Amino acid sequence: MATAHVLIADVTGSTKLYDRMSDREALSRISGILARMRTIVEENGGTCVKSQGDDTLSHFSDADSAFKAARAMIEDDWPDGLAVHAGAYHGELVTHEADIYGDAVNTAARLATLAKPGEILLGDTVFEKLSERNRALCVSMGGLKLKGKESPVRVHSFAVGDLDTQTVLFGAKSVDTGPRTDSVALSCNGAAWTLTDGQSIMVGRSADCEARLAHPWVSRKHGSFELRAAQLEYTDHSSSGSTVITADGQEISLQRRSMLLSGVGMILVGTRDATLSDSVIRYATNDLVPD
Repeated sequence: MATAHVLIADVTGSTKLYDRMSDREALSRISGILARMRTIVEENGGTCVKSQGDDTLSHFSDADSAFKAARAMIEDDWPDGLAVHAGAYHGELVTHEADIYGDAVNTAARLATLAKPGEILLGDTVFEKLSERNRALCVSMGGLKLKGKESPVRVHSFAVGDLDTQTVLFGAKSVDTGPRTDSVALSCNGAAWTLTDGQSIMVGRSADCEARLAHPWVSRKHGSFELRAAQLEYTDHSSSGSTVITADGQEISLQRRSMLLSGVGMILVGTRDATLSDSVIRYATNDLVPD
């Protein structure tokens, strides 16, 4: 079966565009943008399978070409306040009646949905095939639990902008130079848990969650902590999100995304009110001291 790097790029802001102008004029503007996106795909050696609604579906033979095309799309100065976000994944494809189907298409679509305006989310199957130069431009988001996938998908982000347009790592200068965590202490309202490498706990309202928070604003399986390869990772699986507060007071909103943590801090689960102590999980990492 054929394999390819699938790229799905979507235009953000078209709904407001239709509110501001006639349907005919808005459609003309969006059609022009989609035409430009198709050209970008072709200029970078890809094949645009289709463009419909607000998005384009394309595939590439190599990862760097897909990345270059996606980057050109999100960095373009689109008119009318519009922006592009994208998802890319490598895998097997099924071709039928000039269309493509398969796990790579489905996963790329889910990554594109999660990406913020001006951001590309790359599955590990694409990231690992990038050149060293392009890999260095991306930030690891850890594992994301995606519909249809038994295991979390390792995802990397490339974004234009600041903290609002990209998931970043907090508590460490970089992936390469950050601390290695030997164990983690978690606590909430008198309960406590300890994680060592390879262990994880689920946080949520469901009775089978290790850290059960029985509140209506908490999802059944809201989020999870995992210590893997000497790094602590928190993943939010919810629609209401979580708020991470680091030791230096930074507040980061997290929704259906992952981030790496180190040092001490807290996670506000399903709320932004730090006074709700029974919805706050505190973390403290025991980091190895380099020789």
